[in-house]
Amino acid sequence: MKSITRKLKFLVIAAVLVGTTTVVANSSSEELKTSIMISAEEVTGAWEYTVENVPYEYSKGVLMISKENKAYKIKIQLDGGAMDAENVKVVDNNITFTVNVEGSQVTVNLKVSGDKISGESSSYDGNFAIEGKRMQPE
Repeated sequence: MKSITRKLKFLVIAAVLVGTTTVVANSSSEELKTSIMISAEEVTGAWEYTVENVPYEYSKGVLMISKENKAYKIKIQLDGGAMDAENVKVVDNNITFTVNVEGSQVTVNLKVSGDKISGESSSYDGNFAIEGKRMQPE
């Protein structure tokens, strides 16, 4: 009887330890998934970009991203002039904004990864891949 009780105690302790380890491991991986935040310095600056399958005048440009009073601003510099982005949001390493192009709203979703950005723009004409890199100061 004593050996059965001792074995049951051992099994209960082992089960508690395994359960606790699993809970800690799961919560740690969830915390890592949600804490991919990047600093403003990693987002702000000048970014050269290209967009595939769009008219030439919109196929390349520079995104000028700044932060003023806790709000991000984006100016898009093209060969033909500049446009201001609207509804700019930076969450973790994702940047979203809209821009009015020839009377049509274009939604842009980008992901920052080091000195590279990638994502897509969406309009009534479809979805278009965007890729870019941070411009280095001269």
